[in-house]
Amino acid sequence: MIVSNPEVTLDIEAHGIPDDARDAPFLDWLCSAVVHGDDGRTYWFGTSPLILGLENRDMWNIEVGWESGQVVPLPGTIFKLADFPPVGLSTQHVLPGGTLKVERSETEVRVTLGEHYQVICKDDHTWHYTIEDKARGIKAEFVHIGKGCPLWYGREKPSYLTPHSIAYGYNWSGRIEGKLTLQGREIAIKGKGIRERYIAVDSSAAEIGGWEDWMWFHFDEVFGSMYEMKLGQKDMVLNLAEEAQFFPAGEFTIEHLEWAWLRALGAFIPTRYRIRMEVEAGVLMFTANVVGATVWGVTATGPSTPVATLNWDALEGTFTYRDGRTKTLSNGLGSVSIRQWKPYPDVFGAALANVEGLHETGRMTTL
Repeated sequence: MIVSNPEVTLDIEAHGIPDDARDAPFLDWLCSAVVHGDDGRTYWFGTSPLILGLENRDMWNIEVGWESGQVVPLPGTIFKLADFPPVGLSTQHVLPGGTLKVERSETEVRVTLGEHYQVICKDDHTWHYTIEDKARGIKAEFVHIGKGCPLWYGREKPSYLTPHSIAYGYNWSGRIEGKLTLQGREIAIKGKGIRERYIAVDSSAAEIGGWEDWMWFHFDEVFGSMYEMKLGQKDMVLNLAEEAQFFPAGEFTIEHLEWAWLRALGAFIPTRYRIRMEVEAGVLMFTANVVGATVWGVTATGPSTPVATLNWDALEGTFTYRDGRTKTLSNGLGSVSIRQWKPYPDVFGAALANVEGLHETGRMTTL
């Protein structure tokens, strides 16, 4: 969305439930990141404090993974399996509504949720997280550094994604640095991630429909994010680091080149992406392979609108300027969150799960 003033202010960082809130308002200060540790590992993690107006509760969570998986053929079928490890460590804390506090000063906004979760949003466009769950052995102290321009959902007026999915706010790809402590191991981290200041007037997952891709990418030379709802809205932003330019509009395509069955989600997911983004300055092209996933909202009967964050490995890409120069991009990181309506009956998913089970127990031979 193009807004008249793209500057991120402390008013936005401190914004509470909107005055025109409807049935299901909520707030978040989310961060999703891919970082390199000084132990040689890559870590994928996500965290957020939330106010859920409909349920009258507040909550916070953090998930950290450091193992990647692979996509393999499912013997005896034409399908592939996303053989991904579970999240390494995670925790979630649900608290009564009104527990989350927002304090505003001239230079910062302090968001606290209980004794062990804090985000400080400063006027230099940095967010500082301090998180700890002693029982689970998880501690995180890191900063997200915003440069350039974010992708705005809405600023002066909200984005009407659907009649009951209405929001203000932004997401912003930036740099990450700090440390993680995982069950006694302290790891210094550096990398990249996206932060989201989301202010929902109303929300309805059921109305999204079809397919939803929400992704961020960050090379040293080019960074940004994009959102596509197949049955409706498309938004994007692209920043050129060296030129100090940003483009809040353009054309882009998201291709899902390969698919695989993810048992934890009970659905097929894209496992290889190809992205093309065209702006006034030139054309960005990059590819990404999915090597892990965190799933959301799964129940015993499976979700009707499966949601997952898909971990990408290192990105490969180029940027071609209007004058014909092509620059190979470096140190690309990113990830994508998806939402879908199951485009197949549950009986099909059950049949695939049964095939998987037969293979795992040795009662099936490869054709």
